[in-house]
Amino acid sequence: MEFSKRSKWLIVGLAAYLLFLLANIPASTLAKQLATRGVQTSGSSGSIWHGQFTGLRAGVLNLGDIEWRWRFLPLLTGKLAADFDMKQSNGYAQGRAAMALSGKLQFTNLSASLPLQSLLGNGGLPGGWVGTAQIRFDELSLDNNWPVSAQGTLDVVDLTGPVSAPNNIGAYRLSFPAADGAANTAANTLTGDLKDLDGAALSVVGQLMLNNDRNYLLETQVAARANAPAGLAQNMQILGTPDAQGRRPFSLSGSF
Repeated sequence: MEFSKRSKWLIVGLAAYLLFLLANIPASTLAKQLATRGVQTSGSSGSIWHGQFTGLRAGVLNLGDIEWRWRFLPLLTGKLAADFDMKQSNGYAQGRAAMALSGKLQFTNLSASLPLQSLLGNGGLPGGWVGTAQIRFDELSLDNNWPVSAQGTLDVVDLTGPVSAPNNIGAYRLSFPAADGAANTAANTLTGDLKDLDGAALSVVGQLMLNNDRNYLLETQVAARANAPAGLAQNMQILGTPDAQGRRPFSLSGSF
């Protein structure tokens, strides 16, 4: 028992000492380390514990300005956790990020509104489609930069394209119910439900399945509404004969 108490105090002492060190190391030191990994910043301030980067870029992604503050208590359980607030000229993201010793990254209370290009790089969606991603996740876990569990919604609003003849076809939602998270993780598949939102030009119902082997499968039933662009409604005829509700099957698969 005595040894256990001493061990706990030793852990607390080491964590406090680590906090002292991080609070006195300038954020510019971290910026230099990130630069060796292809992550660039135009400026930095504060410390590694509580700091700010301006003009943060990672490859083709322009992340904007970000402020972070590490959390002390998770250190006692062997986790790194920080609250962050990221701002761009046309979007934002905020929440808490935590990393376990295994390298698994977990976001909680994550909210964001970002152009699709910010999430997908300068290339964006195939065909030059653009829009805004509105993210609300109570929990999102990534393993090797791949989603393995989720609880929340991803809305894509003002979806517009293709670049050759752009039309705004409205808003659509991908949702991950809380009850499905554990089951999908056990099956090595994360499944989200896809549907259209009010005013969308297309009626959509289906699922997106993300396998842990980095394969994905999108299976949907789609139908053109009265406000759908004429060209889009005509092109949908190649998907086959519609069912009684006027919906046609559309699927897409691939890997990353």
